[in-house]
Amino acid sequence: MMHGSSRKWSEEESLNFLKELALSVYSHEALNNAFFDIWMSRRLSIDNVAVFARNYGEFNRSFPEVLSIMVSSTQNIAARTEYAKTLYSEMGYGDFSKVHSNLFDDFIASLGEQFGQRRKLLWPTLAQELPLLPSTTDLIEGQKRLYGGDEATGSGAQLALEWQAYTMQCQLYEGSRNYMGLWPSKDAFHESCEFFYAHIGAVEKEHKEESISAAVQFDVDEQSRERLIAGFNEQNRLFANFWNGIAAAFN
Repeated sequence: MMHGSSRKWSEEESLNFLKELALSVYSHEALNNAFFDIWMSRRLSIDNVAVFARNYGEFNRSFPEVLSIMVSSTQNIAARTEYAKTLYSEMGYGDFSKVHSNLFDDFIASLGEQFGQRRKLLWPTLAQELPLLPSTTDLIEGQKRLYGGDEATGSGAQLALEWQAYTMQCQLYEGSRNYMGLWPSKDAFHESCEFFYAHIGAVEKEHKEESISAAVQFDVDEQSRERLIAGFNEQNRLFANFWNGIAAAFN
C-alpha cells in the first residue's frame, strides 16, 4: 500500500471496480449455504420454521435501525441520500402496513394458520418463546459496528448486503413455495407472499444501484478501497454465519 501519495481513482474506474466486487457475492457462502440448501429442497416442520422466523424476523426488525445509523453517521450528502432512499423503502414508503418487517410477519402468521397453529408463528409468541441464536446477535451487532464506523467500510458492507439481497429474497421465495399446498388455493398463497414480491420487484434492483452510487463516494484511493473491501467481506462473513447458524439449529 502506498503512503502519502496514494493513487486516486477516476469515477469510471471506481464504478467498474465496485460492480466487479459486488458480483463476487454470488459465489460467496452468504448465498450458498446449508440453510438455503435445506429451505429450498423440502418443507420444514413448524418448529424449524419458527427458528427461521424468529431469527430472520429479528434481522428484518433491526435493519432499519442499522440503516438509520448509517444515514446519521455519514457526512457525505450524496451517500446519505442513497441510504435514505433504502431506509424509506424498508419502512414501507411511510405506510405502516407495508413496512417490510410487518409484511414478513404477515406471511409467517399466514403460514402458521395453514399449519393449523397460527399462534405459534405470531411474532409476539416467537419473540417470547424462542431465544435469538448467537449468530443472529453477531450479525445485528456487527452491522451496527460496520455502519456506524468508517464511511468507506460502511459503504462496502451495504454494497455486499444489497447485492446479495435480491438473490436472497428469490431463494427465500422459492423455498416458501414448498408450502403452497397448505393454502386452500394458489391465489390464496400468492396473496400471502407480498413480502417476497415487494423485494423481487423493483425494490431490490433499485437498492443495488443505490449501494453503488453511495460506495463510489468513498472509493477514492487505495486506503479507502481497502476499508471498503474489508466492510464488504465482513458483511458477507456475518451473513454466511447467520444462515448456517439457523440451519444448525434445525432439529
